[in-house]
Amino acid sequence: MKKFFSLITVLLLLTITVTACGSNSTKDTGDAKEKTNSSSEDVPVLNVSWGNEMHTGIMYLPFIAPELFEDESIRINPISDSQGELQKDGKTIAILKQVVTKGGSEVATLMGQKHLDIGYTSSTAMLTAYDTGTELSILCPIQADGVAIAAAKDVPYNTFDEFVKYAKESKQPIKAGYHSAVSSPRVVLEYAMKDAGLKVTEDPGDVEADVLLVDLKGVQNLVPSLSSGQVELWAGPAPNPQNAESTGVGKIIATLNDLPEGKWSNFPCCVFSARNEVIEKYPEVFEALMTVTTYTADYANENQEKTGELLADTIGVEKDILPKSLIKYSTEPTDRFVEGMKVYYEAMTDMGKFEGRLKDNTFEEAKDDIFKFDIVNKVRS
Repeated sequence: MKKFFSLITVLLLLTITVTACGSNSTKDTGDAKEKTNSSSEDVPVLNVSWGNEMHTGIMYLPFIAPELFEDESIRINPISDSQGELQKDGKTIAILKQVVTKGGSEVATLMGQKHLDIGYTSSTAMLTAYDTGTELSILCPIQADGVAIAAAKDVPYNTFDEFVKYAKESKQPIKAGYHSAVSSPRVVLEYAMKDAGLKVTEDPGDVEADVLLVDLKGVQNLVPSLSSGQVELWAGPAPNPQNAESTGVGKIIATLNDLPEGKWSNFPCCVFSARNEVIEKYPEVFEALMTVTTYTADYANENQEKTGELLADTIGVEKDILPKSLIKYSTEPTDRFVEGMKVYYEAMTDMGKFEGRLKDNTFEEAKDDIFKFDIVNKVRS
């Protein structure tokens, strides 16, 4: 009998151990280890997020169309819809697990909590995360442009300048939405409106304001917010402005190129970022992932019509949306990218978005701590 109970105890302990190790709890971070069928060695499991949109959704390509990159010595081998083996010369060096998020704010929060290791997301969200103490680095850009301001179809203005005039003359604040509190489109919209002399607020009780900003809590709510009348306009990433037009609920009143002073033309938006802890721990993995990210971005930029067709069902867009979106994909950290990030940084400083370690720092003082371009420069050389 004692042996029987001892056996039961051992089995219970083993069950608890297996359950804990296999759990997808919030403690499952990049330090987790997992065995794979293709390798007898332990490999790191890295939690990665990219958006269900055209800006960062190109990272779906290695999963849904692996045949595009099958001749590459470094590639992703899909093992499920949300997991892939990062392989180098046929050897698995990491498991990538996609974590679905609603936008840059959530990515920033999860990275700060160490529940997310890598984020393909809004550059401004990563600046905010760094400001609040998250130890991360922006490794390279992903794309530029691809942001537009969409308004309800029946509003009496068709351009940004006409909107500014209308808002100044309106007897009550115009409601303008954003999908994520620290997203690049939100910063562009708010700063462009303030630049044009509009008084912008998030306080519903401020009746003296020209514009009331409303948090729409995710890109999935952008188009519905126009049809429901929740807001009158918003700035959002492709394909949302194009979808608003194609479904007949809205119209695009400005792209980045149309905004005053030309400061937002060819402007950076989303970036490839990661927590410093995992970058330092797995340098070979990040060099390989940078390689995959670079040739994926290059393919998407050079084959926009085909990329649009491949991503149409996954993201939920018309096949011809991408060529119309004006997105430019690249991982190259050009001078224009750095200059654009400086504009974001100074805009966020002026708007009081920084409350932590960036609050009293200039861009020049902060950029060497925020950006880590050595990996992408090595891969692109």
